[in-house]
Amino acid sequence: MKIALHCQLADFVLQVQTQLASNAITVLAGPSGAGKTTLLRCLAGFLPGSGEVHFGDKTLQSATTYIAPEQRQIGYVNQQGSLFPHLTVGENLDFAIHHASAAGPTRDDIVQGFGIGHLLERVPDTLSGGEVQRVCLARSLLAHPSLLLLDEPFAALDEEAKAKTAAVLAQVVATTKTPVLMVAHEFASLTRLAERVLYLQQGKLLGDAPLSQILVAQEFPFAARADACMVVMAKVHEHDENWGLTTVSMGRHQISIPAIETAKTKPVRLRIRAGDVSLSRRQTSNSSIINSLSVTIRELRQTGERPGQVLAILDAQDFCLLARITRKSVTELNLQEGQQVYARVKASAASVV
Repeated sequence: MKIALHCQLADFVLQVQTQLASNAITVLAGPSGAGKTTLLRCLAGFLPGSGEVHFGDKTLQSATTYIAPEQRQIGYVNQQGSLFPHLTVGENLDFAIHHASAAGPTRDDIVQGFGIGHLLERVPDTLSGGEVQRVCLARSLLAHPSLLLLDEPFAALDEEAKAKTAAVLAQVVATTKTPVLMVAHEFASLTRLAERVLYLQQGKLLGDAPLSQILVAQEFPFAARADACMVVMAKVHEHDENWGLTTVSMGRHQISIPAIETAKTKPVRLRIRAGDVSLSRRQTSNSSIINSLSVTIRELRQTGERPGQVLAILDAQDFCLLARITRKSVTELNLQEGQQVYARVKASAASVV
């Protein structure tokens, strides 16, 4: 999707020019009031604006063309959720299937994945906020839209439900190759789903890059967070049932993580926090930390928020890691940019997201 939009609401101006990645989940990030929801509503056709929006070979908006929202084949799920109040949950889902633009995921798979089988005979007024969000997301996926716009779709869910729902969403999107543009305020949702990130601030697009670049870039707030992390794609190599560990491959490196049920060679998404990575000048086996990766220090970044600490950006050739260490450690180990060191990652700390 190619976007060149200008939208003015009172004294707020949204100015965005970008191209959305196809078959991927792109997350809209930025502070409150940056224009994230406004952008979604413009793309859905709910807000007027000038400029152009093209999806494939179809023009949704231009100086001479304007396609109405109901004809854009775009799914839109807002924070509150919106269901037909006179229909049961099951009937809401069936309505989406009946009006689907193409064959999509099966009703049974979606119902089971989102855990809403027990809700099928109920009407929307009897649902909790979290249940409404899950049903709305399920209905949107069953409609098999050309593009799915999500405005904080997990806001009303608890942490366990967020993780499960996000996993189902990612699986369906990968299977159907449906592009997704999602607003996420929570850092966990960003790291759990994003392949690419658009960073908005005061109506301007300040960043448009893969997640790995956004997480480390100094001009964005993520690397300065207390829970700063990197997300690395890996593949399951083998399972060690004796020790309750799974070995995963990340490019030319392998690390052990707590045992998971994912089959061999299947991809997994790992979140490795900067606070769980330590550095040493030499390779050593005399430690409880069993993962050791040869890396190069790309940057030693002083952080004003934590004057006694340094953020090390580490190049592992196929991916990057972050390590939060003390200034004292930098001095005592004589760490320097460009130096080869060993990143030690706790097996118990690397988590699948």
